[in-house]
Amino acid sequence: MNVVDANEIKKVFKLLNKNQVEYILMRNIDKELPNDLESGKDIDLLIKDKKAIVKILNNNNFKKITHPHQNNIFLYGVKKFEFHKNDKEVLFDLNFQIAVRSLDAGQWIPLDETIQISAWKNRRFEQQSEDFRYWTLSYDDEFISLVARSIFDKKGFQNGYIKRINELQPLISKEEVVKKLNMVFFKFTPYLLEMIEKQEFDKIITNYLQFKEY
Repeated sequence: MNVVDANEIKKVFKLLNKNQVEYILMRNIDKELPNDLESGKDIDLLIKDKKAIVKILNNNNFKKITHPHQNNIFLYGVKKFEFHKNDKEVLFDLNFQIAVRSLDAGQWIPLDETIQISAWKNRRFEQQSEDFRYWTLSYDDEFISLVARSIFDKKGFQNGYIKRINELQPLISKEEVVKKLNMVFFKFTPYLLEMIEKQEFDKIITNYLQFKEY
């Protein structure tokens, strides 16, 4: 497996931190960053100020390239994602909201505004190693986004996601997570959390699609 040069990844994050760019690394499943990112895979960033990050990327040999979802339908104010790549194979996927695919025609829709606000208000600074630090989602918001992405985008719970969701369970505020999940899954929320706690991940999608108690 070819991997992206870890030093190139570290270099960009150091630049973002030094320049106080407001960003959030949305996922780092299996801690693949910085050392084990497969060539061709993108790094998902949630961005507040597009101009600030694009300026830094442009000044460091990144170029905007065609995004595979550019012709998708984006609803309710979701801005189209952007790919920016350099000649060292570092590929950033810039997101401007936490968005998921709808289950009907696959349009991109934002998670509830409460979650969008919380993402920025409660982001945390992770020091993974001495030379790799980054802003990421709070434990609560990461848990919610991984669950939502698994259901709406992935249509299933992948092993890396299950592992991370399980790691997050003892770290989250269940009361806060329930409040936010209610904004997405409504009356299905208690059943969803029960299945996660019981490790019944294989049942979640089917049960959600069949849920009729709204």
